[in-house]
Amino acid sequence: MIRRLFSSLLIAVLAMTLFTVPTLAQNTQEKELPECPIFEDQSTDVRISYYVGEGLGYQRSGNLGQATDSFDCVVLVIDPSYVTGYMLRGRVLAQQRLLEEAVDDYTRAIELDSSLIEAYNNRGVLYMSLGEYDEAAADFARTIDLDPNFIEGYNNQAILSALNEDVDGAITILETALSRSNIADILASLKNPDRPSDAEFPKFDSINARPYALLGIMNSLKALQNYEDYITLTRSGADSRITSAAGMLESQFTFELRLDDGSWLLQANYDPFKE
Repeated sequence: MIRRLFSSLLIAVLAMTLFTVPTLAQNTQEKELPECPIFEDQSTDVRISYYVGEGLGYQRSGNLGQATDSFDCVVLVIDPSYVTGYMLRGRVLAQQRLLEEAVDDYTRAIELDSSLIEAYNNRGVLYMSLGEYDEAAADFARTIDLDPNFIEGYNNQAILSALNEDVDGAITILETALSRSNIADILASLKNPDRPSDAEFPKFDSINARPYALLGIMNSLKALQNYEDYITLTRSGADSRITSAAGMLESQFTFELRLDDGSWLLQANYDPFKE
């Protein structure tokens, strides 16, 4: 049933609206070195600071080709060992649907810094887009090895598990994710009937709440499986209320609750200016 619902996965995995499946052939030709004349007589740090800032500005304004050129200056001309340059260029390449090139940049970042969780996570998302699920699974597992509290990794692992038709495994992963933060305690306090009406709403990272949404989806998948098993056994004698409920659930998984469009995947935010 899940395979039928998600048969389009090989051509339709996105990531938080940033990544789309490429429709054009990837450019595998050797890239020419760009001209990077600004502050050419200044220190490496000054030049990197300028071109990183320029690239981020172009990216924010939607000029992705120019952003790529700026980051090319950083990693191809100024300092080929500058990890942040590969991370930033990888994100821009993914936005341009150059997924294989983006994978190469995240891979280079990992070669330079094997503890970079964001690189593993975001490369895993790209691998899913390319249909390379074993590689994606390895990257998501690595994020959790590096940080057992990395909720994005659990989230993406669970989606991959469900798409591989292991819904029970996905539920186990999500329950583990909930146990890695204090979100269950926060929820219990909010549902406490004795909670004062004027109590301040607690502060927490909303990513920690995402497993609850996915658990709802996984349990709905299990419900649909159970409904379809019942319908298979009873055929034309099935209770019309169940056939109606099954139809509504299947419609939801065709549209707003579908997992194969990648919108439930979590891309790790990479902040190059974070201390």
